[in-house]
Amino acid sequence: MSTTNAPKTEIRDRQGLIPGVGNLAIDVIDRGQATTLGVLHDARAELRTALDHGIDLADKLAASTFRFAKKLVQRLDDAAADTLGGVERVVGGAIKTARDTTRAGGELAATVANGVVGTRGDHSARA
Repeated sequence: MSTTNAPKTEIRDRQGLIPGVGNLAIDVIDRGQATTLGVLHDARAELRTALDHGIDLADKLAASTFRFAKKLVQRLDDAAADTLGGVERVVGGAIKTARDTTRAGGELAATVANGVVGTRGDHSARA
């Protein structure tokens, strides 16, 4: 073991205390810089992922809103069509009833007129 330590000691002795401290400082700076850049890359990747998910959410929300609007328009149109169909049946029935009533009124008026005219005709024929 002393043999393996001896060359290191000799190298360290040749470098001296100040170059050793300088190399340690450079190693610390290098390691700190690599760690900082790694953290910044990780933060950038996570931020990108979060923004992508946010955009996907907004896209899905917009698509969902448009699907809801289309269904709402369809339901309102169906309700309007049903209402118009009901109004058409009611108005058609009212017109038919009015025609039937007018026809019946005309027939009644004709019957009354015939009865009144026919009765006078009977009295004048008897007299």
